[in-house]
Amino acid sequence: MSSVFITATGTEIGKTFVACKLLSQWKEQEKNPHAIKPLMSGFGEGDLANSDAGLLLNAIGQDATPENVNRICMKRFEKSVAPNQAARELGQSLDYDDILAFVNSRVLLANGAPTIVEGAGGIMSPVTDDKLHVDLISDLAMPAILVTANYLGSISHTLTALDVMERRGIPVERVIVTRPTLEHGEPQAFIDEMSRWSNVWFEST
Repeated sequence: MSSVFITATGTEIGKTFVACKLLSQWKEQEKNPHAIKPLMSGFGEGDLANSDAGLLLNAIGQDATPENVNRICMKRFEKSVAPNQAARELGQSLDYDDILAFVNSRVLLANGAPTIVEGAGGIMSPVTDDKLHVDLISDLAMPAILVTANYLGSISHTLTALDVMERRGIPVERVIVTRPTLEHGEPQAFIDEMSRWSNVWFEST
């Protein structure tokens, strides 16, 4: 596996946690992993170390300097809304072709090293005003890891996400079930239930 896109059934599910765990494992194996977070919102400019991009950089042994964040993140916004909405509220616009080119160029710079691209929000979250993350994953022609959790409604959300990706021809490498809070149910109970409905490989963190 040279590159993979990490997406989720929704936001605050644990994409960054899963991405950092994989990157740290690859780094320990001396595989020189790379990370890309093309769009990011809901961060404080003075606290880049705790932003998604900052955590990804830390996982590969790099400091969360503005320069390093700019290298892996094309656009970042402070407001905690979808990036296209955050851009629109600032009188800006996001160009889909530019985002696609940014990711592809960073993947090429990785020179075959394992690379994680982390989306913003869920699989159907907007990238621009006319493109969704499912479009981006499809156009990047990458396999995906879907992150989900055990919560009320998650079976429907997870099966819907898998169906959407299957219809778009996106290979799903696996589904990772997290437990973001104690209010979420046990991952294994969810995995056992999902085995009734899907043949995709499920695992817990």
